[in-house]
Amino acid sequence: MSAVAIGSSPTIDSMMLLGFKVMKVPEKLGETLQEEVLSAVLESKVVVIEEPVYAQVSDRLSKLLSYVKEPPLLVVVPSHEQPSTHRLEELYQKLSYAVGVRLKWVKRE
Repeated sequence: MSAVAIGSSPTIDSMMLLGFKVMKVPEKLGETLQEEVLSAVLESKVVVIEEPVYAQVSDRLSKLLSYVKEPPLLVVVPSHEQPSTHRLEELYQKLSYAVGVRLKWVKRE
């Protein structure tokens, strides 16, 4: 099983101790780096990706993953500079869309 950790902060290096292949990228991804990140995600079974990197590739990634028979486990983690992710809000929007009504949600800060 292949596992990859993708991020721009130095804290992502610690994932090597757990056996992850670490892919360090700059905070702003160019077109070629986005392609490399997408390729690494599709070739892996488990992906730990920092939220700023995920935010840059999420649209293209969701389109690609809809065609994959066995998509990888995708874990979005906050970066060192940003203590939380927007993944919960994204899941809330998808659930509301799937149900067909806007669900009630109390956002706790």
